[in-house]
Amino acid sequence: MNKTGNIILLVISQILLQPIVLSGNEAIEQKAENIFFQTIRVNQDDSYITAGGGWGNIEPLIFEAKLAPYFLLRTSEDAKWGATISPTVIFRMYNEYSYPVRTPSYKPHITLYRQISGENSSNMNYVFLNFAHHSNGQDDNFFNDDGSVNTYSGDFSTDYLKMGAFFNYKLVPFPNTYEYFKTSVEYHVDLTRNPNLKDRYSFIRWNNSLRIFRFFSSEKLLRIEKNPRIQTSLKTTWLFGNINNASFFDVKERFNVSLTIAYRPEALTDVSLFVNAYSGKDYYNIYFDRRLSIIRFGIQAYAFR
Repeated sequence: MNKTGNIILLVISQILLQPIVLSGNEAIEQKAENIFFQTIRVNQDDSYITAGGGWGNIEPLIFEAKLAPYFLLRTSEDAKWGATISPTVIFRMYNEYSYPVRTPSYKPHITLYRQISGENSSNMNYVFLNFAHHSNGQDDNFFNDDGSVNTYSGDFSTDYLKMGAFFNYKLVPFPNTYEYFKTSVEYHVDLTRNPNLKDRYSFIRWNNSLRIFRFFSSEKLLRIEKNPRIQTSLKTTWLFGNINNASFFDVKERFNVSLTIAYRPEALTDVSLFVNAYSGKDYYNIYFDRRLSIIRFGIQAYAFR
């Protein structure tokens, strides 16, 4: 099998097997897992793979993929503290000669959680603290000789802390739905940060996320052995600080928005089909300086399985 086939096979197998790997040890104790740890799972990113690059102002792609497995750490079934560790990676395979996978985004992170309310209730609230690293694995000059950003092999690196809260409340007037809202402030600390990011990259960000899960069967509680039939996710980010001398209310420079609608056919158990619309700064490491407006589709795995 050639290099392209190996990479595609790896991505598909990781997405399809992720729920099995993550839930293997938990299957024995599904009934014992409390709502706090179930909602921690809901807080995780979904792995996905797109079909091509979609429609919009992005280079032709074979696919974009995000692999976001995680390890859930806890001291007991009824603990009010928890933690997750994830070696998240995002990469794009370009539809050009030799089908290169160029400068993947490496985003390993660790998150601590503390339950603050909602004991023995479906209305679960907690706070969290996340520490993450984001780099592209390159070490060449940040700029090309002509002064443009070296997106081919330029060094990109930053570290950040994210502090926020997670809420589970009933919002929409439909039966068998579960809604989760998350808000956080993200601050990029100067540890391994490339100094050339100053005045070009936002070091302070306000992130919000609303996720709505829709089940077709009659269920009183969200249970990790069940995956929703429909999932809607709305994410927004506002970028603070000096970004190319943009004004504070410059929406094109400061506002990112993403809407994802996923549907799981009855024949599938662990993955769903999704369509995503995104408008905002490119999240793919050193490509941060451009704005994307794209629509794409693909398959995703549920993080809370």
